[in-house]
Amino acid sequence: MEALLNRFTESGLQIVKRSLGPGRAEIKVKYENEVGFITVQPQGDDIVVSFNVRETLEKKGLEIARTGIRFLGTIITGGSPVDATIYTIEDSFNAALSGDRGYLASAIANSVRDVAEDLKYKIEEESRELGYKKEEFEDRLTSIKSRLLTISEEIEFAKEEGRDVSRIERRYRRAEELCEEAVKDANSGKYVDALAKLEAASRLLDKAEELLSSIY
Repeated sequence: MEALLNRFTESGLQIVKRSLGPGRAEIKVKYENEVGFITVQPQGDDIVVSFNVRETLEKKGLEIARTGIRFLGTIITGGSPVDATIYTIEDSFNAALSGDRGYLASAIANSVRDVAEDLKYKIEEESRELGYKKEEFEDRLTSIKSRLLTISEEIEFAKEEGRDVSRIERRYRRAEELCEEAVKDANSGKYVDALAKLEAASRLLDKAEELLSSIY
């Protein structure tokens, strides 16, 4: 919402009144002798922005813009954000964009479109970044699981030879626990926490490997 208000201000519109609630926002803007009334409210995965512009007390026209935030649902359900589109309902929205309905209608319509496009870009960037973190997590998890398996085998061999592996086992068990916790974090989308726990597990395994070498 703040981004939309900033766009209005940048376009030279005067924000006369605003009422911001959790389920609905109403904004009144003014430019010269025109007044615009804007309503913003969620509708499913969309955010619907409707507005009308009046010159003095005469109703000049009603424009309704549906600022395609349905791509939020696309990402959540596993679809590609590249397929997301910004769409509108009412042919008159295009007329407002072009300026055929006057400066105020054009400024409002273009602000709505620009904010929607900025939001789409931000979500696509976040989605890509999440993909990178997920790939990094999976690679590191595979590596640590391999090390856990190898160290587990070495511990068993050392036990058979009568060597004291208690210090090694403590580090091994904690690394295993951290690995399990990291998987839970990753499943919840907390990849930063998950990667931090894998790093801690890796350091414990470094020490376990060092101790294994020292007992021979």
